[in-house]
Amino acid sequence: MSIYARQKGKTEYQQGFSLIEVLVTMIIVAIGLMGLISLMLKGIQANATSSMRTMAINQAYDMADRMRANLAGVQAGDYSGVVPPGSSSTCPIAATSNVSPPTPTSLAACATNTCASASCSAADLADRDTCVWHNANAVLLPSGSGAICKDNANNWYSIHISWDDSKSGNPDKTFILRFEP
Repeated sequence: MSIYARQKGKTEYQQGFSLIEVLVTMIIVAIGLMGLISLMLKGIQANATSSMRTMAINQAYDMADRMRANLAGVQAGDYSGVVPPGSSSTCPIAATSNVSPPTPTSLAACATNTCASASCSAADLADRDTCVWHNANAVLLPSGSGAICKDNANNWYSIHISWDDSKSGNPDKTFILRFEP
């Protein structure tokens, strides 16, 4: 056997081995890229969840501030048992931890109270506060809704904000703020 024949066989064998190395490398790179894409999608989902939770927290604290600004309405019980218009939820709702979202027609109906005059009563202001709050919940959060319940034994209020984080059409996340005005 000549030297040329051995070298020719060696060269053909090495070319086939290089092709296998390239294919294995491509598979490893493809798996790595799929892992990176999955990681990016999880990050985007976590960011959206965090954004919704931040909006819910802001909405809860917004209502708490509105209640503190209208202590006469709080003392008269105007903020106790507030649920979205058209909702079948009742207080206490802590057991279910979800609030039914309001219907669009009921939100439009409560917007007639502008309470712009100086003769606005504490009850009128409470009605306006809850109307604006319900509208903001519905606009800012997917299937967003809220409720305010009073714990008479401790004189505490709990503000419940629910929204649809999974995009299933039903509220599946709830933030609850308990406070004393």
